[in-house]
Order: sequence, then structure tokens, then C-alpha cells
Amino acid sequence: MPTARDYNRVVEAIWKPVPFEQMQNVWPTHAISFVRAMWKAEVGTKFRWKIRIGTGNRRTWLAGGVFTVNPDQGWHDINHDMGHFIERRKSGGAHTDQQLRMERNGANLIVRRFLETDPPPKKAKPNMIEVRAARVDAGIKRWEAKLRRASTALKKLKRQQRYYEKTVGS
Repeated sequence: MPTARDYNRVVEAIWKPVPFEQMQNVWPTHAISFVRAMWKAEVGTKFRWKIRIGTGNRRTWLAGGVFTVNPDQGWHDINHDMGHFIERRKSGGAHTDQQLRMERNGANLIVRRFLETDPPPKKAKPNMIEVRAARVDAGIKRWEAKLRRASTALKKLKRQQRYYEKTVGS
């Protein structure tokens, strides 16, 4: 069974050259991609749960059929929690001999594919006046289509009414 000394020797050696600011700079999209990539690498199947972004004091874990990944934790904690999660799913245990190998592989994956120096890109806010104007245009189009359908339906019903008036009247 791996000890804390083994953990420091293997996993912390990977994190050592990475600056602290970079370890805390986790893009939500990268965190989701990491969870899926680590699961695929360790388990060999597609990650089957819905993933949501958590904030605050939430851990990276599965609850109620929804997997929460919290970018505020930083890469170190996300990797550690994923190691525990996968190990519990695979063997039922929390600290088995495979835990250290998984966390090492996860740390290598993060360093190789997911570290960013820049903050996450901000989405441009849409011009609300344009958005509302587009909604109004779409609403007018919908109601005009409903009006055409209603007038067609009325024509058909009036034609049927004339038919039945002739048929009943004769």
C-alpha cells in the first residue's frame, strides 16, 4: 500500500515545476474534458453520468446521478478526487495500490493537455435590445402563421357548414 512518502515522491514531483497560479487556473471546459479523459484512460468506457460545474465548497464527486466537478478546487484536488472516485468504482476501496498510479497518470494528463496560463475566455454579452427585437420578430412570424392556419380552418368549416345546410335543408 502506498504511503505519503510514495505519494510525494511520485505525484508531487509532477506538480513541483508547475506554478501555483497555473494550478489554480482551471477552465470549466478543461475540467469537464479532464474528467472524461481520465475516466476513459483508466476505465476504458465513456463517462456515463451528466457533468455539471460546481462552485464554492463542493468536491469533485458523484451525487444523485450527476457528477459535479469544481474548478475552484484547482487541478491538484480535482485529480485527487478523480483518483478516489475511479478507485471506488473499480474496486470498492479508497486507498489501494492502484490509487497512486491513477493520480500519477492524471497529473501527467493535466500537465500535458490541460494547463493554461491565461484566464478562461469571457463570453461576450449579447446586446439585449437586439435579442429582444429578434424575439419580437419571431413572435410576429409565429402569430402570422397561426393566423393563416386559422383562416384556412375557418374557410374549411364554412364550406362544411354550407354543405350540411344544403343536405339537411333538402
